[in-house]
Amino acid sequence: MKRTQKIRNFLGAVIIGTSVVSFGASAIANTDISPVPNQTYSQVCHGKHHFNDMMKEFVSQKIISQEQADKWVEYRQSKVADRKAEREKIKNLSKEERHEYWKQAKIKRLEEVVKAGIITQEQANQIKEIWSKQCNKQ
Repeated sequence: MKRTQKIRNFLGAVIIGTSVVSFGASAIANTDISPVPNQTYSQVCHGKHHFNDMMKEFVSQKIISQEQADKWVEYRQSKVADRKAEREKIKNLSKEERHEYWKQAKIKRLEEVVKAGIITQEQANQIKEIWSKQCNKQ
């Protein structure tokens, strides 16, 4: 009887162990490991998809024309290397310092778009007002 009990205990342990390992592997496989969006980035910097949505919204609200939106997108694409170097430069700043940096950079970039003749100062002021309202919501 002792031998039968030992075999049962052994088989039970094997079954339980196998179940735990398979469920654990399954749980790990189903874990979404995509990075959590950086709230500071999404609020201040506007990633590519948000930028495109923003352009559509400005056009639909008749703040800018579709032609201006297209020019702005093209202008933004021409600055990709500069933006990459800028991100590299500030990566060692604290979260708060980066937030403040991007907040100021966003306004600076809007002013650059005005200087490039893509939008008017009046349009930039309307956009700043919208951004201000969005930041106050969050």
